[in-house]
Amino acid sequence: MDRRALLASAVILLISALAWWWQVEQAALMAAMGDMQMPPTRWWSREGALTLLMWVVMMQAMMLPAALPVFLLYQRCLQRDPLRVLKLLLFCAAYAVLWSLFAVLMTLLQMLGEWLGWLEPMTLRLPLWLGASVLLVAGAYQLTQAKATCLAHCQSPLHFLQHHVRAGLSGAWGLGLHHGLYCIGCCWALMLVLLVVGAMSLWGMAGLALMVLAEKWLPLGPRWRLFSGVSLMLCAAGLAVWTLR
Repeated sequence: MDRRALLASAVILLISALAWWWQVEQAALMAAMGDMQMPPTRWWSREGALTLLMWVVMMQAMMLPAALPVFLLYQRCLQRDPLRVLKLLLFCAAYAVLWSLFAVLMTLLQMLGEWLGWLEPMTLRLPLWLGASVLLVAGAYQLTQAKATCLAHCQSPLHFLQHHVRAGLSGAWGLGLHHGLYCIGCCWALMLVLLVVGAMSLWGMAGLALMVLAEKWLPLGPRWRLFSGVSLMLCAAGLAVWTLR
């Protein structure tokens, strides 16, 4: 790995580490409040902006490390390009922007959940019956062709980079958006599971982040999708049975 690749890796990992540190601080703040009941979020205030920021930081903490191999591969493709540093920045920024937009969607889901009385602002955890539905959807999606296609792209992006690279800075930005869409297509259902384990749970967040890393970095093959999909659906069935007790 050359010096530029090492620098790019260090920057991405530093941003990810800062994002995780911020999440740890937020979780510690919530833990210090104990069982205190929080009022509904005041969305059109500083509190609403901080909640949106929490989701944005969470998505970056979970997804930037998973995309590191793609960033480094793109950096290698740009070795002879005089604009390689700027293009790499634009590629990474486009990816981060898409996940930030997904964070806006998660914020809107939280807003809807609080309005319906399904989400408590302290834990951000759905009721068991609704959590079972989310796990069922996430498990079923693991078995779909859409998941298989997006995951194959994330695991082996070289073909994508070879056939979709475009000239200029706008080409780097567009390529980052294109890859980000595949990544969201791969992981959106797993991100919804945050609302089942509790979005303020560091253990839940870390477990899902490791699951995403394993999917993207390891040659697990189709059996992994079958195993993870069935496991999520079994968890859904367990929650459903628990709610009927």
